[in-house]
Amino acid sequence: MFKELNKDNLKGVPLYVQIREKIREKIRKNELTIGSFLPAETELAEMFNVSRMTVRSAIDDLVTEGLLIRKQGTGTLIASKRAVRDYSRLTGFHEDMKSRGMNPSSKVIKKELIPASEEFADKLMIQPGSKVFHILRLRFVEDNQIIALHRLYIPQGLCPWIEEADLNKESLYELYTKNNLPVEWGRQIVEAHSAMDLEAKYLEIEVGTPILYSERISYSKNNIPLEHATAWCRADRYSMNFILKR
Repeated sequence: MFKELNKDNLKGVPLYVQIREKIREKIRKNELTIGSFLPAETELAEMFNVSRMTVRSAIDDLVTEGLLIRKQGTGTLIASKRAVRDYSRLTGFHEDMKSRGMNPSSKVIKKELIPASEEFADKLMIQPGSKVFHILRLRFVEDNQIIALHRLYIPQGLCPWIEEADLNKESLYELYTKNNLPVEWGRQIVEAHSAMDLEAKYLEIEVGTPILYSERISYSKNNIPLEHATAWCRADRYSMNFILKR
């Protein structure tokens, strides 16, 4: 299942990190399926030709991330494929998940045309009362795992074609580009929240469970706001990757 580590080619990378990433890759490629058990620590130590403590450190990291669960007296269970969102560049959910070899899908819970409140009219730079599409979608990855709940407000006057769009299957960022409104930049905040009734219901978690919350305004050319998006993400299945430079 696993090959011995190539210690010469990966000098400077701790052995437990190499093991952790090899296990993560097996999960991502479905070579270790959700619900199955990881080989015992002693077996993994023999496969990698390392100490059991080194293997345990790798597993500890993946347990903390939520990919693995230790079952007392049974073993270590493959729990999930955590979706890691790359925020070094601006992408839509479908584009980002596909770039990581995952199979994203969506389920539209609500799509309606409503008058814009003063709050969202201000954020979208339109007149209060102007028509906006209000869209609520669940986002999934492999094996129909619920990753996030997304809410969108999009000006009808800018994107009337959304009325006919199948947002269960189509990527909005791709649709913007097809309609000559490519997303060029965005402004986003990310916060730690506790799940309220709405989020708990759709994400299938308990009220009060820690979740990741984000709010983004995406802009097209000439700094035209295209959408106001909020997302509530399951913290046990979703993490964010930022590249920081000084």
